[in-house]
Amino acid sequence: MSRMSTPHAQETARPIPTPATADDAAAIGRTLALAFDDDPMMRWFFPDAATREEGLGRYFATLLTRQYVRHGLCERTSAAASFWVPPGAQDKAVPDAETLAELSEILGDRAPLFRDAVAAAAEHGPQEPHWYLAVLGADPAAQ
Repeated sequence: MSRMSTPHAQETARPIPTPATADDAAAIGRTLALAFDDDPMMRWFFPDAATREEGLGRYFATLLTRQYVRHGLCERTSAAASFWVPPGAQDKAVPDAETLAELSEILGDRAPLFRDAVAAAAEHGPQEPHWYLAVLGADPAAQ
């Protein structure tokens, strides 16, 4: 058996995530739009199939640049991305008024539903310090 055929060698050939920055917003937005296109909740927030990909791309790019790059840890590969909030930063990662206005513009008449869903989810989070994985998605073609 050659060294390249061992399971360990195959594991190291996988893409290694790198830190994401605001400069990556457009690419990450596209990747996550593809990843979440068939997600039931995202289809509820973006019901129009003709505009869903564009809306999702803007939504994720906005979250990245206005919220998670500033107060979290964001990583990416060429076909995936994750947004994390570290322990103790949950209060800082709450969207400010300007971000909420931008998200409301993106979500349109679904914005109140989105706010209600986020508020309901926040009520059930752990109270002790923890890492929070806010977003994890991969382009379906790479899965």
